[in-house]
Amino acid sequence: MNKPEHTSTGDQATSRDIAGGVKYDAAHANGYDLKIRALIPGYALLHELSAYLLAEQIGETATVLVGGCGTGEELSRYAALGPGWQLTGIDPSADMLALAEQRMVAEGIANRVRLCCGKLGEVVLAGSFAAATSLLVMHFLPDDGAKLNYLRALATVLPTGAPLLLADLTGERGSEDFDRLFRTWRRQQDATRHNPDNVALDFAHLARNVHPVSAERCAALLDAAGFKVEQEYWRALGLSAVLARRV
Repeated sequence: MNKPEHTSTGDQATSRDIAGGVKYDAAHANGYDLKIRALIPGYALLHELSAYLLAEQIGETATVLVGGCGTGEELSRYAALGPGWQLTGIDPSADMLALAEQRMVAEGIANRVRLCCGKLGEVVLAGSFAAATSLLVMHFLPDDGAKLNYLRALATVLPTGAPLLLADLTGERGSEDFDRLFRTWRRQQDATRHNPDNVALDFAHLARNVHPVSAERCAALLDAAGFKVEQEYWRALGLSAVLARRV
């Protein structure tokens, strides 16, 4: 059975978006939560497992940094699971953060959440954190030094032993394994969403503006930034999440 697809303005990417990378302005931000759940297989499970793994790693009172917090999905889940946690979310989109702020206020957790507009490494974050998460963020950065700089920015605010939860599209484009799973993902999207034009635009965006690397390359980048991969904890086709630790 096909799942209904909402077609708010946030779900209408354009060819101009694809050329320059989707800009998460007000229009895209307003449709983001519905869109991302339709696009990413296992999106809700990734966030659920990340929250429980985070709770297993840190104490009842802790500070957590959420990289690329978007409209607040992670912040909401972490606040509910860890009532003693203080959360900081950072995102370059002011429009996404505006929606996150509305959500935090509506859920009564705004007093435990700090929102910062900007990019990791460019915004000064006071103090250090007991843990950090970066879910579906780093794959937007090319492997030209940007990924490494991003991971180093995370490392600078984490003490030795602190966990990092990292999820991205992984694999080497052009390899048989990667391309098989990418085609499977496209097949799944074509079968479960009503608007084929939106699916085509989404996959043009993924092909042009998402920069996956192999698990081995990701581990090497983490190592260079001061992290060690401990284990994978979630996978959906070519998307995967790992637990790494600051060393």
